[in-house]
Amino acid sequence: MAFGVVFATVGVAAANELKYECSVPPLEVNFAIAGGRYNGAVNCGNLFLQTDIPTAPVVRWKRANPRKLYTLMMLDFDGNANGSWPDPVPPGENSPVRHWIVGNLPGDLLRGTGYRESEDASGSKTVSVLQSYRDPHIPVVSDRYGVYLFQQEKEIQFAAVSDSITNFDHATFLEKYRLGAPKASNFFVAIYTSESPFSGKAFHGNDVSGSWHQGYGKGKLPPGQ
Repeated sequence: MAFGVVFATVGVAAANELKYECSVPPLEVNFAIAGGRYNGAVNCGNLFLQTDIPTAPVVRWKRANPRKLYTLMMLDFDGNANGSWPDPVPPGENSPVRHWIVGNLPGDLLRGTGYRESEDASGSKTVSVLQSYRDPHIPVVSDRYGVYLFQQEKEIQFAAVSDSITNFDHATFLEKYRLGAPKASNFFVAIYTSESPFSGKAFHGNDVSGSWHQGYGKGKLPPGQ
C-alpha cells in the first residue's frame, strides 16, 4: 500500500537553491517500514509516519557513473516552521536541519545494490559518513525531507561537520567541495502522530482519516476550515 503524491515537480534546483524536488528519473529511496504496513518507496512527496522510518533507507540511482564518486544529503527545510503541510510555509527558524550526509559513494554501488548505511558499502574504503542518518523527530504536525545526490569531481577528504544539525550551511558546503547541482533527488513528508497506527484524528485543522491511503496526485489536500 503506497501513499499518494502530494507535490508534483520536475527538474532539479541549482546547488544554492535546493528545494523539495523530484528529478527525472527520481532518486530511488526505499525505507523498510516498521511493521511492513505499507510500501516504503519515496515517491515525490508521499507520506510516512515518523515512527515508521527509524532506520536509514536504501538509496539507489541507476544512472550513476560507475567511475565516479557521489555525495548523498538529506535535509529538512521546514525545521520548526510556523505552520505545516499541506499549507505553504516559509522555512523554519532551524532550517535547514541536517539529517544525513555520506560522501565518496561509489557509482557502481549506487547503480547496483544501492547504498545501505547499516552495511559496509560492499567493502569500499572510500565511503565517508559525515552525518549518520537521523530519523525525523517532529514534535507536532509534519515536515518535508529532501534527499539529494551530487556527483563529485574526485575523492574528497571531508572535514568534520559541526555538532549542531540545525541551520546547516549547505550552500557553503556544496561550494567548498565543488559539488554543484544535484544529479538526482526525491522528497517525502513525515507526519507526527501520538498514536500508532495513525488514529485518523485531525491535525493542524486537517482531518485526513477519510483519504489517508488515497492518491493526492489530482491536487493538494485543502486546508481545514
